[in-house]
Amino acid sequence: MNNHEYTDESEAVIAAEREHILLGREEENVISQKDEFTGLALSGGGIRSASFCLGVIQALVNGGVLKKMDYLSTASGGGYLGSALTWFLRRGLPDGSKAGKDPENFPFGRAGCGARNQQGNRNAILDFLRQHGEYLAPGNGLDFISFIGYSLHTVFISLLVYFSLASLFMFGVISLPILFRDTPIPDIMNADGTPLVLSNVFLLAAVVFVGFFFITSIIYSLITRLPFGSYPWRYRFRAWMQVALGIYLKLAVISAVLGSLPVVYDALLALHAHIKAAGASTMLGTLMGWYSNYRDRRSQKEPGAGNSMTALIAAVLIIYGLLLGAYITADIIYNSTGLDYILPLAALIFFAVVLGYCININYVSLHRMYRDRLMEAFTPNPSNVAGNQWGLATEADEALLEDMCQPPNRRPYHILNTNLVLVNSETSKYRGRGGDCFIMSPLYCGSDATGWRQTSTYLKKSSRGISLPTAMAISGAALNPSAANNGRGSSRNRWVSILYTILNLRLGYWILNPGRKGSIFFTPNFIKPGLTQSILGKGLRENRSVLELSDGGHFDNLGLYEMIRRRLKTIIVCDGGADAKFTFDDLANAIERVRVDFGARILFNDEEFPLSAVLPDSAGSEATDTKYQLAKRGFAVASIHYADGGEGTLIYIKATMVRDLPMDVYSYKSANPSFPHQPTADQFFDEVQIEAYRELGYYLGWQVLEANTPKGLVKNKKPRWI
Repeated sequence: MNNHEYTDESEAVIAAEREHILLGREEENVISQKDEFTGLALSGGGIRSASFCLGVIQALVNGGVLKKMDYLSTASGGGYLGSALTWFLRRGLPDGSKAGKDPENFPFGRAGCGARNQQGNRNAILDFLRQHGEYLAPGNGLDFISFIGYSLHTVFISLLVYFSLASLFMFGVISLPILFRDTPIPDIMNADGTPLVLSNVFLLAAVVFVGFFFITSIIYSLITRLPFGSYPWRYRFRAWMQVALGIYLKLAVISAVLGSLPVVYDALLALHAHIKAAGASTMLGTLMGWYSNYRDRRSQKEPGAGNSMTALIAAVLIIYGLLLGAYITADIIYNSTGLDYILPLAALIFFAVVLGYCININYVSLHRMYRDRLMEAFTPNPSNVAGNQWGLATEADEALLEDMCQPPNRRPYHILNTNLVLVNSETSKYRGRGGDCFIMSPLYCGSDATGWRQTSTYLKKSSRGISLPTAMAISGAALNPSAANNGRGSSRNRWVSILYTILNLRLGYWILNPGRKGSIFFTPNFIKPGLTQSILGKGLRENRSVLELSDGGHFDNLGLYEMIRRRLKTIIVCDGGADAKFTFDDLANAIERVRVDFGARILFNDEEFPLSAVLPDSAGSEATDTKYQLAKRGFAVASIHYADGGEGTLIYIKATMVRDLPMDVYSYKSANPSFPHQPTADQFFDEVQIEAYRELGYYLGWQVLEANTPKGLVKNKKPRWI
């Protein structure tokens, strides 16, 4: 977008949002300071966070707080619940009446109403959410086996394409010929007495690059002895030398890997174990990768150096095994004749070229299945809600994001946060963080790195535009190459990301750059951008025409970043992330980034509601306090100091056990000690599990209402139970 009234393009976006919000206030007869805005942020954490945030929002509704919220910012799992709220506020209640933010017309349940004694199906949506927490396997044929089957399908298609591409490459290499295999591999000399390395161009190249490395290193060292003073050319030469050393080392490794394939193949062929070895390398790497992933999830923390190294070794073993398998396939075809030569080669060309270019990877990856199941659970058709039965969500499937947040409920204005993957960016900040915050909202989509474009015009040439379910699924794309929570984790590793791409293990989404106008129709496929930008690298940067988006939690898991950008007066953050050790990693990440980017400081200096009060074992010394590791309270208050001199208040609600919870919550805690920080990998919640998190969220939200902080925000101090 271009708006010369604002020097910062983002300010034009914010101005348009505020105009939209002020219209909503006028329509709802809400009296507030014109220049003071409020926001509610729902964190990532999958179905766990969605259930917890559901309870918090129910409490805020009963306290008259939700109707005072101007913004709704969501990331990942918080986007499940946030999108459901946005959908029903726009769509209306199942009985056809208008939905709102009062206890009487709120979509997610009303006080004193149970599933068996409803009047007019008043709790139907809440009951539907309770019964469909296992959204990835909702039933009617879509069970856990079908989920596994679809996952294997995505891996199979991707492997078929990339293995065929690799086999064709190996076939071309053998045909040139560059690699020779008619030598006694265990010996270092060929039969004619020449060194083995001279009969293998790639091994020769590896030796040459290693030689360049050492010669360059010696020359560099000798030049440092020359008495020429500190001339500018010496400084430039040192920088050039460091770059050259890195290039030589990379080329040497790549050449050595390719050159080793015929050597290993012939050695194994003599032992009749060539195919077994390729499979063994792949299998060993798979087992190591599984163990690394299992250990990460069991510890519920980001992987350390040891586990990152395990993941790296696993990825290298799998990739090498696949390359060796591709070389074996190419060699078998090369040494065949007739149909045994033509048919396999034609099949490889078909799989690599035709399937590689024609298949839309946004539709065959895990993203599409994930998007559809989320849509059916959180934005269902009214008929599905009325019958409390799973069914296709045909209405939401057509619901465009640009049509959300319209009268009679323009507010809260919904911002879905995603991460723009920028691991190859020339801007060090984006490259170091692994991306930039990319928003999707009813008015604008974009980021600082790319600029913004009006949602009503975005992607109209290549599709009908962004739908609400698609934006929800992108915001929750937790598994993706080159991305990790808060930008830190083993999946940021280059080799691990390549493996993820080869196996098509991605929930993310390829999208056109909003900052490049005049983009033509595109179909993201396995070749471009799959091969060119993901596998070969150097393509994940902000100036490319095609970009990759992943989970909002890969940049800011709290959804706080964009709220601080908008300089809100009051922000309520619901943190339902997995943080069993209470390291507050998501909070710390957000605080650091808003300080660096916006000059805003968030200080937990409130003596009445300190951050220490949410820590386990801070409640006291009673027997139940010790048994359940109870905290004094479930929220803390911080002051926000903006760069322009303005101030605000942050209410931070953290999933933690406190006193006076219902007995069923304590019972669930006893049976499940990791509650309320069970692993995010668990996306199959039953009614009991959802209720435990929802009830905890409701009670912690109630604590905020009773404290009446900040003053004047709460309408009713004593909320009604749901």
